[in-house]
Amino acid sequence: MEFYQLVLGGQLEISTFGQFGYTKDDDHKNKVMHSTLKNDTLSFMASDSQPDKEVQFGDNISMSIAGEDEALLTKFFNGLADGGKIGMPLAKQVWGDTFGMLTDKFGIHWMVNIGSGDAK
Repeated sequence: MEFYQLVLGGQLEISTFGQFGYTKDDDHKNKVMHSTLKNDTLSFMASDSQPDKEVQFGDNISMSIAGEDEALLTKFFNGLADGGKIGMPLAKQVWGDTFGMLTDKFGIHWMVNIGSGDAK
């Protein structure tokens, strides 16, 4: 979440399992139970897996960011791509918007759509 805060900006609040009384093992008590990142344009929430649940990475999730602020969304796209892999560079699409896809350094898939402002 600290990486996403560096890229997206905003205020980050993190609560661990240990802060909510989970003390079964030292490894899990420091993992994130709740986290929220908020800036002027978005609210982003995430958590680590629950105790005794197997984590499965891959195509189980894609995050999407959309808006019309081209400079800001391009900055987000490039920041999220740092250390990751761009699957589709930001480019004008047939529907009129600029769109791109990437996988960040943590294996999370992202789609960024920059609206043209023409659709009303």
